Amino acid sequence: MKNTFYFVLFVGLLAACQPVKRTDTVVSQSFSDEWKFNAGKGDSAHWESSDLDDSAWAVVSGNKTLKEQGKTLDNGFGWYRKRATLSDSLQKAIVEANAGVIHLGKFAATEEVYLNGKLVGKTGDFPDQYRGYHGEERNYLVPAENFNLKGENQIAIKFHDGWSSDGGFIDDTGWSISSASTQDKLLTSVVVNDEDYIFMNPQALEIQVKIENTNGWPVKGYLIVNLTTDDYRPVQRDSINIQIPARKSKVHLFKRENPQPGFYRYTVSVVENGISAGEKKFNVGYEPENMISPLDHPEDFKAFWDHNLAELKKVTPNYRLTLVPEYSQRDYAIYLVEMKSLENETIRGYYGQPKKEGKQPVVVEYMGYGSSPYPPAQTYDGFAHFVLSIRGQGLNQPSNRFGTWITYGLDSKEHYYYRGAFCDVVRAIDFVCSRPEIDADKIVVRGGSQGGALSFVAAALDKRVKAAAPNIPFLSDYRDYFKIVSWPKSDFEMYVQQQTRPPSEEWERIYGLLAYFDIKNLAQWIECPLIMGIGVQDEVCPPRINFAAYNQVKSSKRWIAFPEYGHSVGKEFYEESMSLFKTTLSIN
Repeated sequence: MKNTFYFVLFVGLLAACQPVKRTDTVVSQSFSDEWKFNAGKGDSAHWESSDLDDSAWAVVSGNKTLKEQGKTLDNGFGWYRKRATLSDSLQKAIVEANAGVIHLGKFAATEEVYLNGKLVGKTGDFPDQYRGYHGEERNYLVPAENFNLKGENQIAIKFHDGWSSDGGFIDDTGWSISSASTQDKLLTSVVVNDEDYIFMNPQALEIQVKIENTNGWPVKGYLIVNLTTDDYRPVQRDSINIQIPARKSKVHLFKRENPQPGFYRYTVSVVENGISAGEKKFNVGYEPENMISPLDHPEDFKAFWDHNLAELKKVTPNYRLTLVPEYSQRDYAIYLVEMKSLENETIRGYYGQPKKEGKQPVVVEYMGYGSSPYPPAQTYDGFAHFVLSIRGQGLNQPSNRFGTWITYGLDSKEHYYYRGAFCDVVRAIDFVCSRPEIDADKIVVRGGSQGGALSFVAAALDKRVKAAAPNIPFLSDYRDYFKIVSWPKSDFEMYVQQQTRPPSEEWERIYGLLAYFDIKNLAQWIECPLIMGIGVQDEVCPPRINFAAYNQVKSSKRWIAFPEYGHSVGKEFYEESMSLFKTTLSIN
């Protein structure tokens, strides 16, 4: 009897160790494009709940952007909800695979996905930890137990769009649910062996790749690690055979010794049975302050800007302030400011005057490209604030006559959009200096993206600026910039197609014009302390163009890199910026 017991136990253990028979049959089910939509965060109302009554929500299509359907978000937030019943064949396939996959198609920009009230996947982070725009396809692996296999499934998506203002679904590929394939259950993760992803000599570029096989059967294939420059020139390609037992994982280390200073792209993928699985893409940097991007300004560069500033001085500002009561409820009186700038153009901004006695230091803030207007914050932080809308943008957009801004007036440097816009930057400093409550010796500037570029411009063209805090700066190093990302080059390509010159000649003429407005060329004139923030994964204003300008600054400077951020930076940058401002201005 005793021997029989051990024999039965042995057989049971042996059976448990045997791999489950592999199945590669995938069942997929598509659903209608109709979704319920509501703007807002919905946190306290638990809009993810299966029991929520969403009958009053708007009905929208997932095949069109919300903007195309006339829908707006609430402070960038919105929700989709939908109920879905799985077919008998899909139910069976999910049980056999022990998992399913929710396929959303391309989705903007940050979201959390709930199935039957439970969080099953997310991309990015919501404010205040917003990490930048994500516009790729979303595919979320979900354990079988999370599905209601015999009834309705409630899918709820909370999202925030901090970049394009469209939000949610951004293509017409439709959405579906499928059973999980072998490749879906190969989970790839990467550890970059440097805290901020910026490696410094004598380090090598080094990453660890972990592949977890959650299937009930062993897999074999290839692990491929492809390394290129940020403008996609090949650097190194590694391909190794892998064999991973069922429910086991393996880790592999990859190095690149002595890379050139600059930024690099990794693409990590597993190929199993001829199918790619778990692809990961990310950027790293190496010794960015040693990158070479030489000045390329024309001989009359300084004379050009001296002339522009002289012309600006001839324009009487005619400052006009109008109190905005709804924004003036706490520590600041908020005014809408209107004034004249170069060529007598009217520009506007929001001025936050502290409700305190005495002279005040001031932060002049410049806005991102096409950003919606916003007033300064309402809680006193020791500074007055002025948020400028340059010509044609922000508060001036209702009367915009400059088209798509960046390509307006490309026929000559005298007509180009940013000639006037850069003078608007200086006019903003004229305004704060005109205020009796402002200490004109304590002016600092900041901004992100286009606002980061304009912060460089302010510090370069106006010595009244005592410190600058640009982040993810735009308008830099155009020849390299246009090799890396599709926009804004695409706007220039449309312009070139409409011209009579041969394209090669027209491009050379455009690059020559842009050299007058490249912040890389202006940065050499900065004399005040500067701190710069970058998102290492930024595909809008890539780190290369950020450092092209930064490396020309000769004054005291430092940078902070946010390794997982795209076109944004973390709150640490704002804290460090305020610290720099207060230290520079001797403010306790």
